Amino acid sequence: MTRQELYEWIWKEPAKKVAEQLGVPPEILRQYCRRLNIPTPTSGHWSKLKFGKPVEIPVLPEFTEEIPPIESGLEKRSKTEKAEQALIQEQKTEETVKELETYEEVNEPQKDKELVVNLYTDPKQRIQHELKQMDQTVFDVSEILYAKDPLIIDTKEYYRRKNGKYLKRNPFKSKINNPLDIHVEPKHLDRALRIFSTIIRVLRLRGHQIVSKNNRNTNVIVNAETVPIKLSEVNQRVENIASSYPKYQFVPSGKLRFEIIRTKDFHEHSVYTEDSSSAKLEDKILNIVAKIEYEAIYIKEEDARQERLRLEREEAHRKWELEEQRRKELKMRQKEEIERLKEVFLNAELYAWANVLRSYVEKYEAFLNDKETQDDEFEKLQWLKNKVEWIDPFVEHDDELLTSEHKKELFWPKEHGFSYLTPYHSYPSWPEFNFWNNPFRRRG
Repeated sequence: MTRQELYEWIWKEPAKKVAEQLGVPPEILRQYCRRLNIPTPTSGHWSKLKFGKPVEIPVLPEFTEEIPPIESGLEKRSKTEKAEQALIQEQKTEETVKELETYEEVNEPQKDKELVVNLYTDPKQRIQHELKQMDQTVFDVSEILYAKDPLIIDTKEYYRRKNGKYLKRNPFKSKINNPLDIHVEPKHLDRALRIFSTIIRVLRLRGHQIVSKNNRNTNVIVNAETVPIKLSEVNQRVENIASSYPKYQFVPSGKLRFEIIRTKDFHEHSVYTEDSSSAKLEDKILNIVAKIEYEAIYIKEEDARQERLRLEREEAHRKWELEEQRRKELKMRQKEEIERLKEVFLNAELYAWANVLRSYVEKYEAFLNDKETQDDEFEKLQWLKNKVEWIDPFVEHDDELLTSEHKKELFWPKEHGFSYLTPYHSYPSWPEFNFWNNPFRRRG
């Protein structure tokens, strides 16, 4: 883009829209317009156009190399920081230049300029660089409160009602009716509103949205992430002189604290910036804005980490369920195998007892034939033969009264003596102990 094209564009659309299309912050665009001696429209220019009033567009002046570069404003740096910056500039190499986001000019006099952009690899370094490249006057807290923002008006109205100074015909009354999350004494309210007003102005210049909901919940929307914020007065613990209980009481100290609240269970304390002996909160606006944007990055990374942990837990639970299902299936198969083996053992025992009974029947029948007996003995013998045929698993004649369950009960009775592997409740009563089945039992 040439210098003439940038001049025509900046007077055709607001600087914010031009900066969005170029992909740079608005303050960077204004900075380079001043370096290239390109006049920019004021805020009243677009208001006049909106209401159809005549406007005056200045002519593009000639570019000269004598235009001084933009200073860093009122930013306070210690001597150690300046020395470190000078050392970094001396030791800067091509590798470090690729990691920083800088804007360099092509030193060709009386020719169009080009902007060279190098991206940061660390988003926090990029945020810090962008904030330092802004016009530092936007971070200055004014000594007089100009209640133009609806949020500031709502907060003043809230405290006016709270202190019994509510005016029904207040010309500054807003329609939002959601105050900022400020907790200070009335004498420090003006200062707190001036600080909050400056923070809101810088956040909006950075393209962020400030939302205040019910119960004075104030949030900053940074890249679709919600960052809760509040401004409060720090309480100081002093000894209670009036009475012995409680021993200590908390009184306002006059020290203000800007806090970034972490609502999610991240197991960390909230991030805050407060007045100190060396610097007031008014001198830390740049750091406060940087911490808010850092918090949005942290929330995004923490959400991603929590999502990964959730997926890992779900995967572990799924594996546990599969393993539990395998164990249950294995137990069922083992139980089936045991039942089949029991059936085989029972049949083998039935076959053995059937053969024993057959031998007994033969002997018994020979005994009856040798001696004169009554007919009822032969009837018993015939009954026994029928039972042997019922017992034999290879014959399995049906019986009028007995079933297969009676076979199990006959050869494997449930009360088949005492076993430590058998649960206690399966026995109707404890087996009777004597010397022969338990010789070591102490006799009374």
